[in-house]
Amino acid sequence: METVSFFIFLEEKITEILFQLFFLALVAFLLIFYGVDICFVILLIILFISIQILFLWYVYKKKRKISQHIIDLVDELEETYYIADVLSKPKEIQNEAYYYALKKACKSMNDEIGKITEEKQDYQEYVESFVHEIKIPIGALSLTFDNTKNYTLKKETDKIFQLVEQMLYYARSENTEKDYFVKQLQLDEIIHNVVLKFRHSLMERKTIINIHDIENVVYTDEKWLTFILSQIVQNTIKYFDKQENKLTIYSQNKGTNILLVIEDNGCGIKASELSRVFEKGFTGSNRNKINSTGMGLYLSKKLCDRLGLKLDIVSVEKECTRVTITFPKGTVYNFSE
Repeated sequence: METVSFFIFLEEKITEILFQLFFLALVAFLLIFYGVDICFVILLIILFISIQILFLWYVYKKKRKISQHIIDLVDELEETYYIADVLSKPKEIQNEAYYYALKKACKSMNDEIGKITEEKQDYQEYVESFVHEIKIPIGALSLTFDNTKNYTLKKETDKIFQLVEQMLYYARSENTEKDYFVKQLQLDEIIHNVVLKFRHSLMERKTIINIHDIENVVYTDEKWLTFILSQIVQNTIKYFDKQENKLTIYSQNKGTNILLVIEDNGCGIKASELSRVFEKGFTGSNRNKINSTGMGLYLSKKLCDRLGLKLDIVSVEKECTRVTITFPKGTVYNFSE
């Protein structure tokens, strides 16, 4: 934000300047009327105007410095609604009124934010409690259908479980720092657990699975990474459309990074829509929206950013889609910055 220019400052002082010019003209008229030399009067007028301009310039520079200081304070604050607490109280009568209005507005805003934050926290705690409670009967139903080999009902039960799990991670996605623990992980163990989780869906789609070169170590949270990979694999299964579906998973050691690649030969994504796949609720025009919530990749991207991982996607419509997760190695680096 730019501060007010000197000419705009003069426009604000126009009434005061006109009054001083009128007073100067009156004094000059009286001096001439009483016989004072006109050259002296002109010199006096020039001197007065020069001093007045210098004074106005000084006042302008002083006020501009104060204005710039306030602008810098606002720019430095992460929560700008606290600005009234760091500003010094002005001495001018009009500015005191503005300061009072700002203090009242900021207090009202802070009270409202506190109320919303408390309500959000209560709602999040309720969602987490509900999810934990509902997962128990869902898990029992899934186990029952698995034992009775009723894979149709088990598949539907697993869908419910995945949606409930997605809801939980969405509720927690704003506060990942309170819920994750970074440790050393073997990629092959995580990947095998995720594939095992979707084994019935993969078998139903007659998927050819090719997993290789995954004996790499990464450092991140196991629970969050498992969820991210589950969302990606689940998304892949939804959009298989070939007679022979293929899922390929492998990793690459790039020196400073470990790349985990998940590739499929599904319906792919239009080039014009590829930049929007991580948007909340986006499903695309060439996909079956009945089976899609548009939340899987959105949450995966959001959680990767929070964990300091990089998530990329490339796709060729009607041919393939490749999702790559980059794990930094050696030093922590936040790819979202």
